[in-house]
Amino acid sequence: MESKKNNLISLLAGLIFLCLSLTVESSEFNYDFYWTYIPVAKLSISLNKPSHKRIENGYSDIDLSISTEGPLKIYRNYTSKGYIKKNGNIGWNYHLSGMDRGQPEEKFITFFHDKAPEIKKFIDDLGVSPITVDKSLDRYSVDPYTLLIRVVNQLMSEKTCQNTYRIMDGKRRYTVNVNLIKKENSISVMKNSNEDITYKCEFALIELEEEKKKWPFNRRNRSMDIWFSKDLDYFPIRFKFQTPIGSVVGNYNFE
Repeated sequence: MESKKNNLISLLAGLIFLCLSLTVESSEFNYDFYWTYIPVAKLSISLNKPSHKRIENGYSDIDLSISTEGPLKIYRNYTSKGYIKKNGNIGWNYHLSGMDRGQPEEKFITFFHDKAPEIKKFIDDLGVSPITVDKSLDRYSVDPYTLLIRVVNQLMSEKTCQNTYRIMDGKRRYTVNVNLIKKENSISVMKNSNEDITYKCEFALIELEEEKKKWPFNRRNRSMDIWFSKDLDYFPIRFKFQTPIGSVVGNYNFE
């Protein structure tokens, strides 16, 4: 039972990082995550410089922090900070560091436009070693932050999110199939607009066969629904995913 709870917290943190890694024109914005009505996490994203309507090459300089909240914080005190930063014309750097149950964890990976990434530093809170980079299999892979930025860019330019991405985060590699579920008109949350257009996209995680044993809750379906808002420059406004103990929902905080 303890092992399942630990896996759940790790999965929750990983999915939140997967889904909350993009940029808009605001300098800072916040999200609140809940399991039923119980707060479980908060996330804050700060931009180092003003963003553009379209992020070229799928990256921008972003600082991010996340922490557990409510009863979850008592059970498992988790805090983490991360960023992605442009690395000249060759690619970008992905960094994540934090504390989990008093143990440090850190990832520093350099990604490239035309070859496999390089793991520069990897410290896992449970002492797990990083995976071995495969020059062929990991070529064109991106980090979880960049995945969401590219989805936003595609929505801006094509009004669809249909695509497939390779992800490598140092601990595991997997494929994410993004599917457009529906486009609909909705009541706008912005003061200067009466109607918004939202795009509901499903993010389905498919791990490679040799990586299955490294996933929490092996062989279970892993997917998340994300609603993107045109009024927010196609920025996500809502997140929802299932866990073994129920659904977790994240909402953008407009205050």
